Parts: sequence; structure tokens; C-alpha cells
Amino acid sequence: MAVMENGVAGFMGDGLTMMANRTQARHALLVDAFRHAIADSTVMLVGAEDGAWCYALAAAGGLQVVGIEKNADQVDRFMRLPDVGLRERIDMRCADPIEELRSEAEAGRQYDVIILFDVLDGITDLYQFFNLLIQLKPRLVIADGLFGSSEDAVFMIERPREALAGNGYPYLLPSRGAVAMVAYDMGFDLDWIDWNVLDEDVRLGLSDYYADGTKLRASFTLIPEDID
Repeated sequence: MAVMENGVAGFMGDGLTMMANRTQARHALLVDAFRHAIADSTVMLVGAEDGAWCYALAAAGGLQVVGIEKNADQVDRFMRLPDVGLRERIDMRCADPIEELRSEAEAGRQYDVIILFDVLDGITDLYQFFNLLIQLKPRLVIADGLFGSSEDAVFMIERPREALAGNGYPYLLPSRGAVAMVAYDMGFDLDWIDWNVLDEDVRLGLSDYYADGTKLRASFTLIPEDID
């Protein structure tokens, strides 16, 4: 499978072009590839940032899209995005992700599709987090974020740039192996999304998905083993 073979003709490598190509590629692999599951479904996006991805999910056919973002400034930006006729299907919430998941589970709410963007870094109890996902009874979970590249079930101590300047604190980054172990223990079928389907000449702005070091950006899906 090749995606966007002609997508970067004439690209000059400037920042805006890199961002545009990155957005297009992520949309192709994280939204378009799952349009069949998103359409006519209730969707929760955890790590919604400014809500632009909520619009993308609604445009992909999501009947109701709930966006969870803990950064109040990002949520405020959502209200300034142009309304393209989809806002009535979007519920943007400023809340702590774990607390909101717990609140929704305690209320007995269910979501067909749950999407996690940059959520798992810093979560030390993956079993608790995956259990909250189970309680919301999704048919599909899609996750994208930064992970340790090791296939061993370990956590890395990650030092963000803010910490180097005296701001912020180091946090624990789960490895691919840790995510896989917890997923299988909790009754999920896990499948890592293969970013190598993108031809090398269309990987502009996506270097973090192809990193060779101790960490890289990666994506995966979870499907409950007991799904009907």
C-alpha cells in the first residue's frame, strides 16, 4: 500500500510545508484509514488540542465527537476556529483526561471509537488507564504518541526541554513493549500502524515516526477481544 505518492511534488522543505505534509499524512493514517469505523459513531478524542481534529472526525462521519483537552488555552482556541457546519456535533471539554474518562465510565456512557493523541506519556498506571477504556466499551481505540522503542516492558525517564531550562519535570515514557504487555493482559488485540506504507519521498515533517534512537512516535489500534 502506498499513500500520497505525488503528495510532495515541488516541496521546498519550509516549516509550513512540513507541517502541511505532516497533517495530511497523519489524517490519512489516523482518520481516513478508519473512516469505516468513525462514520455514524460516537467518538471521544482525548488530547484534542484546539479541536481541529474534532472537526476532522466529524467530517469523517462521526455523529457525536467529544474532545477532551486539559489545556484551557487550547480549548479557547477551539471557539475561534471557523464553524464549517459541524460544530453542533462537537462537544469540546476542558478536563483532566483520566478524571474525565472515569467520570464518563461512572455515568455509564459508551463510545464506539476512542482516540488518544499524546496521552499515554506520563501515565504510570497503564492498567488503570486501559481499564477505564474498557468500561467505555469502545469497538476501536486508536492511539498516537511518543513511546520508548524497546520491545521490553519498561518505562523510560524522559526529560522534556522545559526541564532543561529549569521548568517542568521529567516523566515516565512507556515503551512499545510495556504498551503491548498491558494491552494483551487487559484483553485487547493490539496492532501497530505501519508508517512504512508511506513512500520515503513523502515523509517530509514526519521524522519522529522513523527515529532510530531510544524513542519514537508511533501509532496503534486496540480492539477488545470479546467484541461482538
